[in-house]
Amino acid sequence: MSRFLAWPRFAPLPLTVKLTAVNVLLVLALAAVVLVAWRMLPAEADAAADVILLTNAQRSNQSADTLHDALRADVLSALLAGDAAGIAADTVRQSLRTHAGEFRAEINRLNKMPLKAEARQYVVEAYISALHFLALTERQVEVALADRKVALAEMPAYEMAFEEAKTAVTRQGDELARASEEVQAASRAAAEVAQRWLALAAAVTVLVGWACVALVARSIRRSLAALSEVAVAIAEGDLDRRSDVRAKDEVGQLAGSINQMADRLHEMIERTRRDADEGTFGRQLIEALEMADSEPRAHAVVARAMHEISGTHAMELLLADASNAQLERAAEHPEAGAPGCMVDAAFACVAVRRGHALQFPDSGALNACPSLRGRPEGARSAACVPVTFMGRALGVLHATGAVDAPLGAQQLAQLNTLGVQAGSRIGTVRAFERTQLQAATDSLTGLANRRTAEARMRRWEQEGRAFALVMCDLDHFKRLNDTHGHPAGDDALRSFAEVARGCARGTDLLARWGGEEFAFLLAGADGEEAMAWTTRLREQLAQTLRARSKPLFTASFGVAEAGSAPTLELLVRRADDALYRAKAEGRDRAVLAPPMPAADPDAPRATSEHSAVLDLQMLATADE
Repeated sequence: MSRFLAWPRFAPLPLTVKLTAVNVLLVLALAAVVLVAWRMLPAEADAAADVILLTNAQRSNQSADTLHDALRADVLSALLAGDAAGIAADTVRQSLRTHAGEFRAEINRLNKMPLKAEARQYVVEAYISALHFLALTERQVEVALADRKVALAEMPAYEMAFEEAKTAVTRQGDELARASEEVQAASRAAAEVAQRWLALAAAVTVLVGWACVALVARSIRRSLAALSEVAVAIAEGDLDRRSDVRAKDEVGQLAGSINQMADRLHEMIERTRRDADEGTFGRQLIEALEMADSEPRAHAVVARAMHEISGTHAMELLLADASNAQLERAAEHPEAGAPGCMVDAAFACVAVRRGHALQFPDSGALNACPSLRGRPEGARSAACVPVTFMGRALGVLHATGAVDAPLGAQQLAQLNTLGVQAGSRIGTVRAFERTQLQAATDSLTGLANRRTAEARMRRWEQEGRAFALVMCDLDHFKRLNDTHGHPAGDDALRSFAEVARGCARGTDLLARWGGEEFAFLLAGADGEEAMAWTTRLREQLAQTLRARSKPLFTASFGVAEAGSAPTLELLVRRADDALYRAKAEGRDRAVLAPPMPAADPDAPRATSEHSAVLDLQMLATADE
């Protein structure tokens, strides 16, 4: 073979021919070894099949053993039905049906397995005992559910059948385990023989393959030496160097590829420089947008980026409003101004519909965007880039220029980058603002949540601001839910929140404290002013409910002034105590927490504890 590969006529042959010759030699070398190894595979496959069969048989035997105990447990459950809590006749029958079906399926599966005669004898014995035990179990359960005394009298015979079936299943499992060990030993022996032959085949394959590859490598090494010198020279900067190899084999093709590489290297360098400029723009744009923590600031960055792209082309950023019904200008070129796109909705823009940037060299062309026609400045060139966030259209970037001065390729690429990054940042800012709003708002009523109210109280306390805390609870709310349904309860909470918002000032904070309980922070109000505010709220609530023909309900209030307690926790407790006193005094009213004696720090605790006793008495009859 070495003399063949060194033959002078073999060197210029195509590499495919060389590899084909090597493959033929390799196949011939492997064929004999593989043929011998192949003869060993059936024995190993048969042994593996026996192992799988016995493994499945053991698994079924274990499952049948478990279900055997479960059936006996069903009989015991039937004896206890009616006496033990949670054991009903229907439950026992359902459990029996489930366990009996699974048990019957397992023993049938075992009985149908093609096992050898030694194991088959034990399987048949276990199958007969299991069927007898299953029939006794089903009868014993029905007898136990019908007449417990008769069932107890028959239990000794049932236990004997249980033990016989248990013994048969155990013998069957032992025999399956013994047969499995024998089959596994045979499988290991067959595997060892097959491994030895396969190891021999692998060794022969490696040796032949190594020899073939070495000889082929030697045959093509000389042909590649000249090409290597040319490639090194080009890599070192000698772009005028060319290969003079004219052969038609793979080496000649490689020589032609190297010459093309040298021809195009200048073009690649220029393109790399352009990409570097574009990358600098994209990096600076991303850094600028990351510093924009609000949507107006992001719009300002977009306007500055427009000037970086071109100082003469008019550009604008159009974004959809909250309803996605129309586009509004969010940013425009700081010097060239806005082109004034006539598209009024995001989906009306052809670039948004197609999902990619579009360029129109002449607005007078047949296939130009209709919105470009009829402009006072005449025919224009234009580019439109959709602005999206996570697949959702936010708006469009629109740029126009003279017909003879459209955006260049690099400018269009930068406009694309601006559209992608602007959409990502604006969408992120909007999502963050929505998340902040949801985290601070109760979803049902639209009011602030408890965490927001507690944070506002702490901040006002630190600032030393005066305010009144009003704790509120809807009266007989459970009765309202039970009478009119939970949707009516939710509607009552929303209606109450709407009325409260109508009575509040811009500086006040209204919060849903939890359930049907609310907390109102009235900025700058004292106790008397807060009491007057609750009166207006109760009156407005009654008028609103009557006008809307909704189920009538009332609310009770507890009022406490900030500064009347040494801690916010005690302030909330005092307002809550006043609320419970309002409940105890008849509901639909407000109670002002009395001032705390300054000389007795334990007095508030005692008053609060006394109020708690009243609250428990009131709550005991609240929904009667």
